[in-house]
Amino acid sequence: MILIHGGTILTVTDGVIEGGSVLLGDDGKIAEVFANHTDVPGVTVIDAAGKYVVPGFVDAHTHLGICDLEVGEIGEDENEMTNPSTPACRALDAVYVWDSGFADALAGGITTVFTGPGSGNVIGGQSITMKTAGYCIDEMVIQNPAGLKTASGENPKHVYKTKNQLPSTRMGTAKVLREALSKARDYKERRAGSEPPVTDLDMEVLCKVLNREIPLRTHSHRADDMITMVRIRDEFGIRMVIEHGTDSVRVRHELARAGVAVITGPLLDVSPKVETASSSFNTPHLLHEAGVLTAIMTDHPVIPIESLRLEAAIAAYEGGAGEQEALEFITINPAKILGLEDRIGSIAKGKDADLVVWSGHPFKASSVAEKTFVNGKLAWEVNA
Repeated sequence: MILIHGGTILTVTDGVIEGGSVLLGDDGKIAEVFANHTDVPGVTVIDAAGKYVVPGFVDAHTHLGICDLEVGEIGEDENEMTNPSTPACRALDAVYVWDSGFADALAGGITTVFTGPGSGNVIGGQSITMKTAGYCIDEMVIQNPAGLKTASGENPKHVYKTKNQLPSTRMGTAKVLREALSKARDYKERRAGSEPPVTDLDMEVLCKVLNREIPLRTHSHRADDMITMVRIRDEFGIRMVIEHGTDSVRVRHELARAGVAVITGPLLDVSPKVETASSSFNTPHLLHEAGVLTAIMTDHPVIPIESLRLEAAIAAYEGGAGEQEALEFITINPAKILGLEDRIGSIAKGKDADLVVWSGHPFKASSVAEKTFVNGKLAWEVNA
């Protein structure tokens, strides 16, 4: 067991504890949180006096391990752009856990990521949620599948317009998605009958969406694309999370009424796309004010994964969110969006022992993650 004591503990959900202690159990869980310095016999003690103890950050939208820009095109496995609808493609079969981005994530205090297909297809495939420490993908994954990637807007229509096939417009994109869900609904009904159809892997995945087992994770920047996706969600009675939501402030009240969560960002992206022209540092805060469950992403490798805390800091100090709200954007809020708030996203007894000891407040540029723990084990140590 490990006792981290004497630091400023940012629990996220239960206030700040000055000079408190956190006991990490051998089972990978937080065994106890103490409000003051506590001596526990027979444990390894880490002195965190003058430092900050923070829950591991959660990046709820990345392509970590699937798109390795260091090796060029050969490392790009995020888009199977041979068909606009590829639900059966699985991120689990493509993640390279030796991608240097995993070490960068740990150095940036990120212990859990959602990673999956890109936005080249209307339906890109299945994503996963995983811890950032380990050497075998099957042991690192905590949700599989965690969602089904869909995309609207510029990307899929650009890809398939160059191939002279559907979709080449926003209308065509919506048609492809509706048609796939409609076929899956018919498949589901036939599967329950006396003469079930031959197993169709694409349809099986879409049935998980129809059964509300997993959400659609929709890449949408423009406000009208978000409303279209919410419309389709309502038509089929499915779950949905909006990714990027660059223009979401325009329809924030509609999204709040619809109960749709938004993972915003990347806030530091400077791509020249028309649909991202309204990008703003205050988007997360305005969404939160409107009642939308909001998180911040890096979209790694669009911006480096270790930039997550920098994005949150900018949202705090330049975007009006303040430190506590911005911290929630990269901890408990993405945990809630993923349905993992009982395991990650805050420091509390019984949760996964994913903690980071920072030299100073994590939003301070000069602060460094000195030690990162994943499942109670030291996974990163500065200068080690």
